[in-house]
Amino acid sequence: MNLALLVMTDGRRDCISRTIPSAEANLRGPIRWRIIHDDSGDPNYATWLQLMHPTYQVISTPGRSGFGGAIRSAWAQLAQLPDLTHVFHLEDDFTFNREVDLHLLAETLDDHPHLAQLALRRQPWNPQEAAAGGIVEQHPREYVECCSDRGRWLEHRLFFTTNPCMYRRAVLDVGWPDGAESEGRFGIGLRTDGFDSVPGARVRFGYWGGRLSGEWVHHIGHRRAGVGY
Repeated sequence: MNLALLVMTDGRRDCISRTIPSAEANLRGPIRWRIIHDDSGDPNYATWLQLMHPTYQVISTPGRSGFGGAIRSAWAQLAQLPDLTHVFHLEDDFTFNREVDLHLLAETLDDHPHLAQLALRRQPWNPQEAAAGGIVEQHPREYVECCSDRGRWLEHRLFFTTNPCMYRRAVLDVGWPDGAESEGRFGIGLRTDGFDSVPGARVRFGYWGGRLSGEWVHHIGHRRAGVGY
């Protein structure tokens, strides 16, 4: 496993100051590259990031490119990393509730190539999730619990999420779409066209942990990283 930890940020010092220490304390397994992608367009913030997180490479855009543009920029950088196999994707406003074994996530993805990602469940965020009691509880019949000797996870066909998750290098080659609602359209594209050698009809998405495992991360921001979803 040649893993890159990618942290997406656009200027929130208060959030990233909690997110990175939490990640360092809870992510278990070798991380070959630590990268912060800064879409704030603020050179002072970029300098602060490098001073505060010297073990990370800070990549900055010249001006705010928005949610989709920032991902395209970050993925273009990641695609140049030699022998990259997996990416752990982390927005700058999450903390971890428990330890995460990166080896288990990577091996589960490799054992099940139809999985586009394995994400970590967060607390309910929008009113619909809150009313249902959680993300999975909102559409319980859409999630299938799976297991192997590596652990348990929930598979579904609903969406791709940039909440904390792991995906393989092959996902980068699909390319993030331009325009509004890019996150939703990226997931639809995967379900339609697939990726690498996996046809779209087979592509599924996953949440790590069983149905009753609860929330693995906590969203601490008042809004998500970036603008223009």
